[in-house]
Amino acid sequence: MVKTKSVYDPVEISDGRRFLVTRYWPRGLSKEKLNLSGWIRDLAPSKTLLQDWNGATITWQQYERRYMTEIQGQQEQLSRLVGLSKEETITLLCFEREDNPHCHRHLLKHMIDSHAEQF
Repeated sequence: MVKTKSVYDPVEISDGRRFLVTRYWPRGLSKEKLNLSGWIRDLAPSKTLLQDWNGATITWQQYERRYMTEIQGQQEQLSRLVGLSKEETITLLCFEREDNPHCHRHLLKHMIDSHAEQF
């Protein structure tokens, strides 16, 4: 099972293994406070993609397509999370609020769920 949360949401036992999937470390938060199982930078959007999105030079649909293309080169990391999600709950963490639909962790969750269904 795959869940998503903001790094600012409280840690819960039901989170299972927690993975930070951001390019940059969240300011003011320690690894202990986040209770992380790992930090997987390679599954975060590239610096260029983040700049284009934050600078409002691309649409969400363009962001989605580019992010999916970037992730295609990270099959090893993606497969690792797919395998873990079949055995236990994993939670993907990012800076954005959980209710923000424009966050890559929701796209990543969908990819993991889709891959898990195929196997």
